[in-house]
Amino acid sequence: MSPLMICRGRAACFALPSLSLVLAGVIAAQPSQPQTLHDFECYIQSAEARMEARKTFILADGDAAVNAQLVREHHIYTVSANGANPHKLTGGQLYDWIGAVFIPGTNLEKLLRMLQDYGHRPKYFPETVATSQLLCHTGGEHFRYSMRLKEPAVTDVESDVVWERVDAHRWRCHSYSTKTAEVGKDHGYLRELYSYWWMAETDKGVYVEAETITASDEFSAVSRFLGSALMGINPEKSLKHTLAAMREAVTKPGAEFPPVPEGVAACGAPVARPSGCAASAAR
Repeated sequence: MSPLMICRGRAACFALPSLSLVLAGVIAAQPSQPQTLHDFECYIQSAEARMEARKTFILADGDAAVNAQLVREHHIYTVSANGANPHKLTGGQLYDWIGAVFIPGTNLEKLLRMLQDYGHRPKYFPETVATSQLLCHTGGEHFRYSMRLKEPAVTDVESDVVWERVDAHRWRCHSYSTKTAEVGKDHGYLRELYSYWWMAETDKGVYVEAETITASDEFSAVSRFLGSALMGINPEKSLKHTLAAMREAVTKPGAEFPPVPEGVAACGAPVARPSGCAASAAR
């Protein structure tokens, strides 16, 4: 098999021995270690402490440049939440990204109806979600659901979601994965998926901000680069897709979203927040 050429621009190219060797390097995940989950939970605990200490509800509240990108330029803004990604875990690695979007001409009630329609997520997020099912809910505050993700690999994920109304114009929620399982061969691309959402309504639309924290098995820098280039393994890209799809779905002309369905089992207690490490600033 001929060498694979990877190019950056017109002049920066390098050759790899063969596509089969490249893919072998990408999919050969390291076995998970017992310490990995502990490291992840410690990171989550310190990250949540950082979030609670935020001085503004959303980034755009305190950054005029970000606000201009979102409102006037209609950009989807992303930034690493806690320094360069990935972050090292024992036997694994973690990505922590923040993304934000402004959705003009909508309101919180409509947006929440769409986001809480957990049984129809493929309709709203077709690039990233293949199937979904609402498992239980308690009012409009606590949900559990399952979905099959299309990326970074075909993966079944079950999540526990808690919503909180801050005031008449602001909501926030957090979502913790409780099960993840790749369909077919297990490459270790996604072990945990935690996300945090902030929504703020104005007279012109709604700001949406999310922080997603994902954990995977440990891959080399070359494997991470090739996985992103060849197979779409890119948490930042997935977050952008989600925010773009959310904006498109809720602003689609004539779009209507059902209320939370009745006759569904009530959920038990929400998943407890990680608390096994001393509180500190996120690493």
